Amino acid sequence: MGDGEFSIGGLPWLAPDEEKILAPQSLRTNCLCTKHNSTLHPLDNAARYFFASLKSYLEREEGMRHALVSGHDVERWLLKTAKAAAVSKNLARGRTPLSGAFSWDSAILDMLDDPRHWPEGAGLYCTMNAGDRMSNHPRFQLQPLTNAQEDIEAVALNILGLGFVLLLEPLDVDKYPFLRGANYRPGRIIISYPTSTSWLTMSWEDGRTH
Repeated sequence: MGDGEFSIGGLPWLAPDEEKILAPQSLRTNCLCTKHNSTLHPLDNAARYFFASLKSYLEREEGMRHALVSGHDVERWLLKTAKAAAVSKNLARGRTPLSGAFSWDSAILDMLDDPRHWPEGAGLYCTMNAGDRMSNHPRFQLQPLTNAQEDIEAVALNILGLGFVLLLEPLDVDKYPFLRGANYRPGRIIISYPTSTSWLTMSWEDGRTH
């Protein structure tokens, strides 16, 4: 929502290739209790700052800029958003809505509450490497990745042209070969133009080097 309009596409109740302009609140769904909605509200602010900074850095050359955001907050916002979309039957395989179940459903609330409850190897992966080409666009795109039982176990993401995967269970490279060589919990996105360089730093408290 850059210039006041908010449009969606690719949902099971829309025709193929149809886009619909909506008010953002029309996509809200009650999948969390009042306490959790209140507690997790800061995640919305972190996501807004992340998206606004990245959009600004990609679209405008304005000298040296630096933004700092908690990577754990971005991960948890993505999980909250994916869960809301699943519960409201807005995620589908083909034209058939998914049940909304996640492979680690019993742990979802704990994962939303505390980054320390994420399984080892679960989290955000950047699937792009230095030198890869991208096409910047004003879109946030989300694709559920399911197991044989149609339970959601990961989410493929395209954020303004950058490719990511949010893995919600322990990493198994034989099961997820597309994550082989991906950057786990990236520490910084650097956007360079001839007259400016901007850094978007993502902080992590997991004892790893990023």
